[in-house]
Amino acid sequence: MVLADAEFDSEANHEHIRQRLGAKSIIPARRRGVPNGAIRNQMFRAFPKKPYRQRNKIESVFSAVKRKLSSRAPGRSLTTQIRQALLLGLAYNIYRLRHRFAHRGCQQSLSVAFKWVRERVV
Repeated sequence: MVLADAEFDSEANHEHIRQRLGAKSIIPARRRGVPNGAIRNQMFRAFPKKPYRQRNKIESVFSAVKRKLSSRAPGRSLTTQIRQALLLGLAYNIYRLRHRFAHRGCQQSLSVAFKWVRERVV
């Protein structure tokens, strides 16, 4: 399932998501009136509000990662940017684990958090 802003509302985007990626697209219409295109028209007439609300959680995590770690991936190639984004995600998860242990009253070190991650990744 792909949830996106109205900024990405186009028939081409809906078709790409549904045909190439094999996922359901949920993108609100960006204009007033009935939009052109079969998928956009269907989305306009029966917009799935409940699943779209889940997007709020995603945006909250993106915001937290940007605040805590970094707001960009400065790599020049797409491959480098993807690696940097994955490392940011890993770093954020470790940050969350560390603070999760701290809030429980445990004096867990970062090495314990790394061990916890290693056990689940391998």
